[in-house]
Amino acid sequence: MHPKRLLFRLGPTLLILFITLAGIAQDTLPAFSAEIKSKNRIIISWTNPYGSKIKQLSIQRSRDSSRLFKTIITIPDPTVLQNGFVDQNLPDTNFYYRVYIMLDGGEYVFSPVRKARTIPPPPKHIPITRKPEPPVKEEPKKPEPVQKPKTVEPEKPKLPVPQPERYLVIKKGDEILGELNERFLQKFRDSVSMRTRDTILLASRDTLLIKPFQPKEIYSVSKYVFMDKAGLIHVELPWYARRKYIVKFFEEDKSPLFEIREVRDAVLLLDKANFMQAGWYLYEIYEDGKLLEKNKLFVGRDF
Repeated sequence: MHPKRLLFRLGPTLLILFITLAGIAQDTLPAFSAEIKSKNRIIISWTNPYGSKIKQLSIQRSRDSSRLFKTIITIPDPTVLQNGFVDQNLPDTNFYYRVYIMLDGGEYVFSPVRKARTIPPPPKHIPITRKPEPPVKEEPKKPEPVQKPKTVEPEKPKLPVPQPERYLVIKKGDEILGELNERFLQKFRDSVSMRTRDTILLASRDTLLIKPFQPKEIYSVSKYVFMDKAGLIHVELPWYARRKYIVKFFEEDKSPLFEIREVRDAVLLLDKANFMQAGWYLYEIYEDGKLLEKNKLFVGRDF
């Protein structure tokens, strides 16, 4: 039996339908179910056999059975064991669906195409009517002999069998942080939720997984590094004479590109030739050994 995954924290705009009704049959990925519920409402549901290896799951829809598929939603947490999505407010139910699945390591697969269909209700039970049988004449019963009452000894109460305590292993990534008695699971979950923005998942029957919160990096236009209309990259550090500056440039995957260790002018002009190709580049500016700015710059193509 697959362990059920429990989510202790969910986003406020989550649009996923968690399937809990026993009457809805869910196929195992890459197969899935597409059931028509009304004139403008279709339920897509599935069971996830990949566990935490699945990194992305998107549902695609088309009027055609073989082309023109368009992604209608990407599931926020694709690792849930049993999940689904309600496609509603449709003009009709004549649609085809498929699922895009990306696994850990970059591997991906498209599910077989499935057209939404209506699942017929179970057949109604028709009771079988029988003709009434003629009454049976009962013979008079003979009086039973009087018996002496038996003394019944009261049963001894059964003592409850003590159950062994269950412990859960706490992991953060591949690191094991310790063990937790199952009795204190609720207190531990409340403590993590109140003190941090991390998420707790029940990865297996005896393992808790803590997923650290990763804030999104926000970039804005810099007054120190920018590109002019002529396509030259400006590095402007007005306090160059009083302070020591180091400027480091990186590829978008954070691999080092080059760095400027001595800034001798208030304005430095860099040609696009210093950057291998068009795209985003990261940079860091250090002032007297302390990080002054961490940002990124887009270098366009020359046409």
